[in-house]
Amino acid sequence: MPEEEGESLIHVAIEAEELFSVGPLHFTNSMVGALLATAALLLAAWYITRRSSLVPGRMQSALELPIELMTGIIAGSSSRWRGYAALILGFFLMILVANWIGLLPGVGTIGITHVDEAGHEAIIPIIRPASADLNFTLGLAIVAFVMFVFWGIKANGARGYLKELLGEPLYMAPLMFPINLISEFSRLISLSMRLFGNVFAGEVLLATMIALAPILIPAVFLGLEALFGFVQALVFALLAMTYIATAIAEHHAAGHGDEDHEIDAPHGSPVSVADAPPA
Repeated sequence: MPEEEGESLIHVAIEAEELFSVGPLHFTNSMVGALLATAALLLAAWYITRRSSLVPGRMQSALELPIELMTGIIAGSSSRWRGYAALILGFFLMILVANWIGLLPGVGTIGITHVDEAGHEAIIPIIRPASADLNFTLGLAIVAFVMFVFWGIKANGARGYLKELLGEPLYMAPLMFPINLISEFSRLISLSMRLFGNVFAGEVLLATMIALAPILIPAVFLGLEALFGFVQALVFALLAMTYIATAIAEHHAAGHGDEDHEIDAPHGSPVSVADAPPA
């Protein structure tokens, strides 16, 4: 029997597909991917806290490697990096594990059969990459945005943060305030859409390759998607870190003459500028 015109060999929906609902809560397949990523991170944290040793083995070294990598990068961002290091590490690890879970066998291909209103059968995957759902990436971006604003207000004060939005000179405020406000919110859109677009495009690419050549060629694209998943997690974390560090840098630039600012001692202990030796 000939295939109906317009019927596709693959089925990839741009929005997360509902598996079941409990009252007002709709449980989607991307939520399963997010829960698996959370469970994997909790298991790794349990292993590190319970089985860690001064001389790390292969497993401990593999788990500590991405943390050490990101900590080294974050430490060079600003003098207050310890205050937001856990947040940036959380972004990086959550997105990385969620992206890599989407590459496991069966993810996106094993599901339940669903008949739509037109009478066409389609398979709804039980597990879907969490980052391929805009709700997930937007949620992360909102957290990053709130923390960026929080650090901006903490570093500059509410009046100083508002002054940054108004711009200089003040008579240009009616023009600069809307521009700066749009610029702030554009970061929210940029963070969420960049991650969602790249991961969703990778999901479509893998589904297409599996449908066309299910034996050898998809393995090449799986390797590329593993690399892209790492890059996207790194980009999201570094952008969030840069936004926070920028707010802190503006504070230091505005108040570099204050005597209560701290500088780093040779051995890492903070001392005040007043105690520093004369130039």
